[in-house]
Amino acid sequence: MSEMREFEGKSVDAAIEDACAHFGKERDALEVEILDGGSSGIFGLGSRKARVQAKPRQNLGQLEGLIRDVVSQILTPIIGETELKIDVQQDPVTVEIQDQDNSGLIIGRDGKTISSLQYLVNRILAKRWPERVRVQLDAGDYRERQTENLRKTALFLSRKAKDSGRVQSTRPMSSYHRRVVHMALQNEQDINTRSKGDGPMKRVLIMPKRDRKRSNDNAAAQQYES
Repeated sequence: MSEMREFEGKSVDAAIEDACAHFGKERDALEVEILDGGSSGIFGLGSRKARVQAKPRQNLGQLEGLIRDVVSQILTPIIGETELKIDVQQDPVTVEIQDQDNSGLIIGRDGKTISSLQYLVNRILAKRWPERVRVQLDAGDYRERQTENLRKTALFLSRKAKDSGRVQSTRPMSSYHRRVVHMALQNEQDINTRSKGDGPMKRVLIMPKRDRKRSNDNAAAQQYES
């Protein structure tokens, strides 16, 4: 999904005109939020520019239709026609494949099949939709079970880090899965977490805060960072 961009002008209208010129769209085609109406000041003193945020309006109905077409074209040769529940208000957009009979086939061993299907869907959308959009596929409550397993793994590594005084690391994972780990440990007072690595797949380092083991933390962190 596109993000808001900020524009300035002598007036709100001037700032909006700048936004229209930037996006190459008419006013009605933009979603605009006024941040500051600006001020002309007194005799030119204390003047302040108007500020707005703007982005092109998204046709969510069109986006949903495109996602439905892309996913259906990929799945139909494999499992036949199936019902899809799509929520375009979420980021990433969630697509629930409602086919319990074939959920095991869709998910595959260790989730490899559904991950491959999801990658293919996102690659196609990147070429066919003008804005950045991410789609997450789900079937048979796989994502819910996967998230719960990630939370359990995060808590296990947290306990291990506190007991041993050494940094623990997850396997390389996507930004969505890293966020699950960070959120699972955000209230752990004796633990710090941070992502480390290159590219989209990074590890989460789980580090104990204890001062007496700080040297071990640094050494272990350097080991994972190298």
